[in-house]
Amino acid sequence: MKKVVLASLFAFAFMGLAGASHAAADFWAKWPAGKAKGPMPDCGVNVIALGGDDILQATVDIYCGVKPGNYESYINPAAKKVYDAKGTSYPDGDTGVLVFKKIDAVFVTTHKGGQPIYDVRKISDGKSIASKEKGHPLNPETCAKCHASFNNSCKGFVCGNRMF
Repeated sequence: MKKVVLASLFAFAFMGLAGASHAAADFWAKWPAGKAKGPMPDCGVNVIALGGDDILQATVDIYCGVKPGNYESYINPAAKKVYDAKGTSYPDGDTGVLVFKKIDAVFVTTHKGGQPIYDVRKISDGKSIASKEKGHPLNPETCAKCHASFNNSCKGFVCGNRMF
């Protein structure tokens, strides 16, 4: 009887951990959609001629090597008011995400003490897949460099709301 109880407790604990892991993988699922969405243009496309801006062109140039495909953005409800106002003072915590289903990746912007923290995670399990290779498109330093460029066009280090 003791073995049955212990086995049951283990099974419930394992299911709880599996559920928590899954929830962490798609923590944005109930967040409202952000303003940025659509296909990531192919390498070499001049998006400025199509109505884009320097930031979108740099994004295309950086990410064309990983061919991420279509993307959707989601904004944490706790940060939505700041995002909609194109503000700069985001609350601590996860701020927004870009979801790239084709490559099973989500680009995450988190704020802590007013500063952004960037990460790239697998959609399927929520684990970081950020590259440590300098200059790699999935290296958080690459994100930080671009988000801090362009005369602070990315308000609060968030770029998806700048043109809307």
